[in-house]
Amino acid sequence: MNIDLNRQFKSYTGHELEGDNIAMAVAEALFNYGKDKPVGRDEKFKAYVLCQRIIQNDGVLEITTEEAAFIKEVCGECLTAGGYGQVHELIEEGGH
Repeated sequence: MNIDLNRQFKSYTGHELEGDNIAMAVAEALFNYGKDKPVGRDEKFKAYVLCQRIIQNDGVLEITTEEAAFIKEVCGECLTAGGYGQVHELIEEGGH
């Protein structure tokens, strides 16, 4: 599926928030995966590769269903409910 993570986060009132866009927040979450809980080397490397793909493709990329689930898992652990919900919606909608 194609996703475009180049969106600004929105507040609970629906207004766009300043700062990093969703692509950079997801890349950062993937980059830091394993910092707060032990994860295996394979999972860490998978997170690193996805992080690099997001950065190198400016937040627009093709991902597999497995990669989508992994991104949601990682973001579910480190983002707020509002941030995670927006990532989840973008992935489920295919970024459109």
